[in-house]
Amino acid sequence: MNKAVFILLFLSIFPTLLRAAEPISLSLGVSAIDFGDVYMDSDVDNVVVDFTVKAENGYDYTVKISNDDSSGALQFSRTASGGYTTGSITYIAAATGNNQAHEFYTDLDTANMSSDLSATITVLVAYNDIAE
Repeated sequence: MNKAVFILLFLSIFPTLLRAAEPISLSLGVSAIDFGDVYMDSDVDNVVVDFTVKAENGYDYTVKISNDDSSGALQFSRTASGGYTTGSITYIAAATGNNQAHEFYTDLDTANMSSDLSATITVLVAYNDIAE
């Protein structure tokens, strides 16, 4: 039996390039994911993580979701039904000036777990190049 607990860390990069835009705000729906006791090769339900981003209207921003798990047990997807990866997920969104809902799903590949697992998930949001 292995214990799996993940701490979500969020970072928001403020624009410091040529033109100052309003700072990006990021808020996560959860602060920790605890899968509890997990057995090797057991089936684990995925967990959705909701977050909102507010960035200045008319600008694109990049969202990068990553983790520090080197075992390959922690997986991500933008949908519950598949496309899970052990690497990072990166995508671009267009800002509206309002809170915009985002989500990702996390799951465990329990076949890759041989001991307790603790990992940090990082959600990084940054404006793409801002020019005058």
